[in-house]
Amino acid sequence: MIFKRKKLFCRALLLLVLLAAVTAAVLFALRPDLRFIVKHEFGRLSESAELIRVSEKNLNLESMYIDELEQNGCILNQSLMLVNSDNLLPEGFSADTQEYKSSGAVINRCALNAFEKLSEAVRDETGQNLYIMSSFRTAAEQEDILAQEGSDTAMAAGSSEHQTGLALDVYTDGFAGMGFLKSDAGQFVNSECGEYGFIIRYPLFKKKVTGIEYEPWHIRYVGLPHSEIISLEHETFEEYVEGLEIGKFYEYGGYIISRQQGELIRVPDGSEKTVSGDNCGGWIITVKK
Repeated sequence: MIFKRKKLFCRALLLLVLLAAVTAAVLFALRPDLRFIVKHEFGRLSESAELIRVSEKNLNLESMYIDELEQNGCILNQSLMLVNSDNLLPEGFSADTQEYKSSGAVINRCALNAFEKLSEAVRDETGQNLYIMSSFRTAAEQEDILAQEGSDTAMAAGSSEHQTGLALDVYTDGFAGMGFLKSDAGQFVNSECGEYGFIIRYPLFKKKVTGIEYEPWHIRYVGLPHSEIISLEHETFEEYVEGLEIGKFYEYGGYIISRQQGELIRVPDGSEKTVSGDNCGGWIITVKK
């Protein structure tokens, strides 16, 4: 009798396992977003973007005061500002914004060309159009959204990247929010946006760092090569900025990168020199060799 009960229990257990496997297989087949996540996350295991430390002796450095950067041939923009609940926007902050192609969407000026290229790539590769649902917001608009949606989905004024115009909530026809990942456009953006200067600002499995759940529709402009490094290393923007040691120089993909503090910074020689405040008391210098 005991043997018979054990046999029946084993059969029942086997049936439950088979049922669970079939259910998972059916669900997986019906959910293109789940298939993408599994494939994308496994693909990341073989990806990396190593920053190589460069000695100052091997660089031609020029000291410049922040207020003299533009007259010395540097581009000064807001592309690498880290904004979150720990790094609030300074009082009186003014975003450098412009309307994107008479679309009604206002975004940071430094991201205009990059978003146009990303949109063109999405259209060419998927046949779908990429639209902006939400972009720049004033502090008052951010407070209104917080009041409507609550702190689980909205940031307080001063801690939202939308106030910089660097953060964009995007969608395509019929697919928005988490559903964005079910579209070809959404999958292209999530896998390729790093090549166009954007990152998925709140990536999967990184809530402990960002405080925000995975948002595949929320992209953030940081510019090249930073977007490539962050995407390939599966880092958050917080981890990337904190990983740049103050006063040191790094090389990646034909660029020199340095994070420095003070009003007098050292800028390597190069064909294109960009400096952005990091909103943490420092500056990030990006020079194309």
